[in-house]
Parts: sequence; structure tokens; C-alpha cells
Amino acid sequence: MIVRLFCPKCALEASKKMKESLDIEVPVPVSQLADDGRYEVRCDLGHASIVILDNVKFELLFEMGLNAIFDGYPREAVSSFTSSLERFYEFYWRVSMHHTGVPVTEIDKAWKPMSKMSERQLGAFITASMVLTGSKPRLLNPNKQMPFRNNVIHNGYVPTKAEAIDFGNTVIDLIHEGLDQLRELGSASLVEIYQLMSPRDYGADDNSDDSDELVGYVNILTAIDVRNPPNGDDQRVGDVDAQIKRIGYERQPMRMQLLTEQEMHRRHPGRVHDKEGE
Repeated sequence: MIVRLFCPKCALEASKKMKESLDIEVPVPVSQLADDGRYEVRCDLGHASIVILDNVKFELLFEMGLNAIFDGYPREAVSSFTSSLERFYEFYWRVSMHHTGVPVTEIDKAWKPMSKMSERQLGAFITASMVLTGSKPRLLNPNKQMPFRNNVIHNGYVPTKAEAIDFGNTVIDLIHEGLDQLRELGSASLVEIYQLMSPRDYGADDNSDDSDELVGYVNILTAIDVRNPPNGDDQRVGDVDAQIKRIGYERQPMRMQLLTEQEMHRRHPGRVHDKEGE
């Protein structure tokens, strides 16, 4: 999976020149996905800077699964979809606990003994759903999807592309259902937990007057997207087949547009950031 980043220094210089113009193109460096979400960017002009990817794990893991299918690796796709679902269970549990008033420090302590045990994490997710909604959540089918997942992950079974797509469709439906619940019942906690789980430190001032220390932030739009869910004619709307077509389009050469704050408000209400370099 290739991540499209940007050069914060080019963006900052372009923003200083923006007057009546509504958009300016900024070169887009690319990088392979990094676990810590931190990237050292060097653009064609020789600028060296840091860009933080402001996405949580389960968003990116599902996107990795889509890319794996596009590249012809259905087994790796099933593995990524499975990991995405498991990391969503953690996210859901944390949001639910925060919504009920549990301090973040206690949430972290409670998760630690479950962090390496998937069955305990599933139990925590089920309990959290009972607390938040009063009902048991929909899970992978114990007679179909669970044996399939185990066969792929533990027994080395190589699934067909169709099987991987079918499994991915189940996972995306389950996660979307859970996210809809969180948006409706615990929206404030959802935002706070997202920020805490993001590689970006929302409490830090990463940018200083020294341009060598300029830090940029980018939130890439994904099929499963907590803060910017796909709707309308968005290319991210649809099942896994539709997403695979989007992946092909997004791999084409592109350039990033830098918008004025007014134009950003007009095109994307609610997505305007305050800091330079974002």
C-alpha cells in the first residue's frame, strides 16, 4: 500500500503566495505505510520534513486488504481484513468505556492484559456493545466466516479472490454498523478516542518558528473512515468490488491541491484545520 503525503515546506511557501487564487498544486511525495504513522519526506526541491499520518489502525488495515486484492494476494487481504476488525473491536471498546465515564488511564490499564488475547478482546467488544446499546452485536458467522478466517490465518489456506471479497464485504458491513452506533450514542467519545489512538499528538505543538522542524499532518480518506464517512457520489461508497476500482484510480499519478480556508469551507464543510502545514 502506497500512501500519498505532501511536503509541508512547499505547502507553507505556496500558502504565503495565495491571494485571490483558490487552489495551488503542491507536489505529492509517496511512501510505503509505516507502523508508527511518522514519515520523513524529501520532495523534488530537496526539502526534508516530517509528515504524520492522522489515521487509526483499522482504517488503514482495511485499506491494505483492498490493495492486496488489487495486487492479486487474496490471502494477505483476508489477514488485513481480520486485523482491521480486531483493531475496530478495541476502538469500539475504548469509545464505549470512555462514554460511560471511565478515565483514559484506567482504560489503558484494563486493555493491557487483553492486548495479546483475541478471544478476550472479542468478549470485551461484546460486553461494550451490551453496555452501549443494550443488545449483542452482530459478529462473524460462526458456521461460515469464522471457520474460513481460521483456515486462512492458522492453516495456510489460500482463498480465491471471490472468497476474499466476500469476507471483506462482511467485515466492512460489521465495522460500519459499529461506527454508526458510536456516532449516534457516543460521538464526543468517538472523536476523543480517535485522537488518542492516532499517531498524531493532538496536545503537542509540533511546528516552531524554525522551518527545519515544520511538521505536516495528513488524514487520508479510506473506505472505512471514522471522521469522514463516504456518502453521496464519493468514490469510497460501495462494496469491496467498488473499492478495488477506486484503488486502481488512486494509483494513477496525481498532484495535491492546496486550498484557501474559505475554499476548504465551501468544498468540505467541517474539515478545515487550523495549523499551518496541515
